[in-house]
Amino acid sequence: MSFRLKTVIGIAAIEFLMLAVLVISSINYITTSNEDRIVAQAQTASRLLATMTADATVALDIATLDELVYQAVSNPGIEYARVRLEDGTIVSQEGPIDILVLPFKQDSTIADTNDDHRLDVWSPIVVAGRPFGRVELGMSTSELKDTIADAREWMLGIAGAEIAIVAVFGLLLGQILTAQLVRLQKAAEQVAKGDFGYQTAVRGSDELAQTAISFNTMSEFLNTYAQRLEEARAEAEARRAAAEDRLYDAIESMPQGVAVLEADLTIVHVNDAFCAMFGLDRSKVRPGSNYRHLPVLQDVLEGELLQPDTEQAEDSRSEEADAVVGRMERHANPGAYRRWETKLPDGRIIQTTQEKMRDGGIVLVESDVTNLFEAADKNRQLERDLMQKQKLESLGTLAGGVAHEINTPAQYVGDNLNFLSGSMKDLFDCIEGLCEDLKSCGREEEVIRRLQKADYEYLLEEMPAAANQSLEGVGRIRDIISAVKFYAHPGATDKQQVNLNEVIRNTVIVTRNQWKYGSELDMKLDEDLPPIIANDGQMTQLLVNLIVNASDAIDSSGKDGLGRIEIETRSLDGSVELIIRDSGTGIPEDIRAKIFDPFFTTKPPGKGTGQGLTICRNIVCDKHDGTIDARPGKNGGTEFIITLPCQSTDVEGEEAIVDTVQTAVA
Repeated sequence: MSFRLKTVIGIAAIEFLMLAVLVISSINYITTSNEDRIVAQAQTASRLLATMTADATVALDIATLDELVYQAVSNPGIEYARVRLEDGTIVSQEGPIDILVLPFKQDSTIADTNDDHRLDVWSPIVVAGRPFGRVELGMSTSELKDTIADAREWMLGIAGAEIAIVAVFGLLLGQILTAQLVRLQKAAEQVAKGDFGYQTAVRGSDELAQTAISFNTMSEFLNTYAQRLEEARAEAEARRAAAEDRLYDAIESMPQGVAVLEADLTIVHVNDAFCAMFGLDRSKVRPGSNYRHLPVLQDVLEGELLQPDTEQAEDSRSEEADAVVGRMERHANPGAYRRWETKLPDGRIIQTTQEKMRDGGIVLVESDVTNLFEAADKNRQLERDLMQKQKLESLGTLAGGVAHEINTPAQYVGDNLNFLSGSMKDLFDCIEGLCEDLKSCGREEEVIRRLQKADYEYLLEEMPAAANQSLEGVGRIRDIISAVKFYAHPGATDKQQVNLNEVIRNTVIVTRNQWKYGSELDMKLDEDLPPIIANDGQMTQLLVNLIVNASDAIDSSGKDGLGRIEIETRSLDGSVELIIRDSGTGIPEDIRAKIFDPFFTTKPPGKGTGQGLTICRNIVCDKHDGTIDARPGKNGGTEFIITLPCQSTDVEGEEAIVDTVQTAVA
């Protein structure tokens, strides 16, 4: 609605309101005054008629009463008149019969006449203070209503004419008052369209003219400001374009794969290294597509999460985050998951670093850390080898000293027992010779009595046996000392010819205390087994781990009676085979592929570290070019089958590892 129309409507509304008040008050005044006049006229006429008919009523002069009543009804506006005695007897009446037959009902105001449009009043007939009857009179109100209707129509006509005149003059006044405003409106529209500096015409010197001058000043200022803003925008756009180009070049020059994503994983940008890392066609990885649809997700979903996140939020992670997980869960929680490594099906290890941008987007940096993991594994292996070597050297030094201290007394105990065993025979021969001499002298009974007293027969039988048992015990002590010295200090760290059967026998002796309480151990060794090129210390460690595992498996089986461990060797074409069987619980099919993985164990916490079989595989496969496998035993339990070549192809490699370890120690 225009301002001009609002002005006209406003003036018309004010005029209409004032005329309405005037018309309503005038009509109300005319109505009230005429109603009061009719009521007064009716009451006056009734009192006058009562006075005129008083004497005729007292005298019961019916003719006079009829005449007076007829004269009263002849007056304009009076519809009927009636004279009634005190007892209610009608002595005279005049008017329409249909009105006279109606019961009389007095009306106090004009409002009471709405039903019959007739004002009914009465006045008493009193003579000398005594009532003789009353006069009833009905006056018509139709004339009053016609008069009021005419007055209302005339006033409304005058009011309508005045409103029309005011509307016309209002339009003219609005046109004059709003001309400047219309010009300001058009000028504002031009400025809104971008025509900064547009000027409007100024006419007069009133407030609207001053407003037009202020508008022109503002428009000129906006024009100047817009020019400066455009210059600043162009400069900022140039700097932004230069910064984007530099940032784009920096991202493209990075060897790591970089992906910039929106919060809903819509791709903003990926660099060439990212596409090359995951074998993506750069032309198909377009900005605006969704990261969920990239083939890289399938590789990662099939990959293995190598370790938990190094940076996490305080809230706990879901169980899925500890297993093989995809990137979708992690992208939904960029604050909780910042860095993780995934091993892809092709063997590569990818480290993903994720950062959340201020606008909610995500930046992914993918780094191929396969070489780092391989180097770390080699370093860990070197550290284990070095620790094992140091442990064995320390244990060898201790065991060598203890063995020397035990071996020296065992040596002279054995020598003395040998001396006593040989001397005992000579002594008994001498005693028998003396007994023969005494018998020849006739002292046979005395000799028999003395021999019985000394329990000669018992000593003759038991003393040599005791000496032989002592010699056998000393021999076993020497064997145990020799085995301990071999296990704890096997000799050279590089490979040499090794008799595998001898290593097995020594290891069985050393581990006897581990298996003898719950198992029986049998050895089926091929005596024609050829020597192998190996590290005897590592072979001993291999056998110790497998025998101890077999003993633990038997103990955990819960079977009654002693379990059984069998160690068998046999010669193959260019290699030897070592088989270790046990009657333990066996290895379930679903975990058999994992038993050689680092830190994997089925033993309860504190019982095993999950490193034993990993070390065994490292010794057999990596250091001796052999094979190791596990399969169910024919009669339950597990069989470990180790194949070792008679000639090693990795002697130089072992020497290089030893040199590296020695260098690290230095």
